Amino acid sequence: MDQLPTQQPEPRVERQSCWHCGEDYGPDERARHTEPVQCGPCIVCAGKPACCSCRLMYCVCEVHRYRG
Repeated sequence: MDQLPTQQPEPRVERQSCWHCGEDYGPDERARHTEPVQCGPCIVCAGKPACCSCRLMYCVCEVHRYRG
């Protein structure tokens, strides 16, 4: 007797909301939203994750500088 292949349900990917930028992110983007970046001289954004945009007009950090 032929049996049809059983389809396994796709695993659910847990998406979380970042409290720095508000974006939803999955496991593959976790480091960008949770790991602090040692960016430079700006006291406002130092130690924040790479997803964070500094709103300080004179921020010179390449990672966090507001590009709005």
